[in-house]
Amino acid sequence: MRSIGIDGGGTHTKFVLYDEDKGVLDFKEINSPTNYHSVGIEKAKKVLLKGIKDVGKNGFDIVGAGLSSVDTEKDLEIMKKIFKDIGIKNAVIANDGVAALWGATGGVGILMVAGTGSIVIGRNFDGVMARGGGWGYIFEEYCGGFWLTKQATIAILNHKDGIGPFTKLEKDLLKYFNMKTNDEIISLYYPRTDVSKISSAAKIVLDDAESGDKIAMSIVKKGIKKSMKIIRSVKSRCELEDDFTFSYTGGIFSSKYFFEEFKVAFKNIFPQANFTDPKFQPEIGAALMAIKSEKEDIHGRIHK
Repeated sequence: MRSIGIDGGGTHTKFVLYDEDKGVLDFKEINSPTNYHSVGIEKAKKVLLKGIKDVGKNGFDIVGAGLSSVDTEKDLEIMKKIFKDIGIKNAVIANDGVAALWGATGGVGILMVAGTGSIVIGRNFDGVMARGGGWGYIFEEYCGGFWLTKQATIAILNHKDGIGPFTKLEKDLLKYFNMKTNDEIISLYYPRTDVSKISSAAKIVLDDAESGDKIAMSIVKKGIKKSMKIIRSVKSRCELEDDFTFSYTGGIFSSKYFFEEFKVAFKNIFPQANFTDPKFQPEIGAALMAIKSEKEDIHGRIHK
């Protein structure tokens, strides 16, 4: 069976043509999100149609899509209609974290995604699922790129207001954004929030934490501590045993400093868990999710 897998994140969309016998046959990345909340329905349609046409020109049986815009039943219904409108009647649609879980662990265990935002997804052998976070940048998506930079911004403004200490983040973030005064940093958030640009500065926060800046270090520690609480909640709600499999994905984990700090904290709290590298990328996970659904009729399919 051949499946097109789609990973629609906060800044770009990846498409893969996956054959369950031969593996990856084609790949395409489009530098645009498919979150209809941010780009609109028509733009989402265009991106999805282009990617599917490019990788699926030699034929496919089903589409699996993990999309950052799918958080509620209403979102799911809207995305089902979008796929039908572009001619795809056989598709399995889920939040991007669900598809990433399938890629990372084979669909059982817990996955944390930390990129532009963050989300924790869990699923047990019986298909019981739970999630934590991933509600959008305006909320506390701990350890996501936007959250890290926002916390640094708050620290900079606290120093300006005389209620917080100076942090190296002020100098480094102003340099990164090519700004001369700390007042200018507000322009990233108002009148329009540039989520992608703000999130890209998370690297500065992580680098400053690694170099020993106390404020940056406290931001990272706070994010990890909160993430552990979410992981514990997800584990409980999807009824996983103490020796559950955990994996991770997203650009924040590419920081060696963050990865090591996170892993140490995780092993202290979940000593029996199996902390593993992801097996496959999220777009392949979306393809695997769809193939599994086609064979076992898992909920979420757009029926013909």
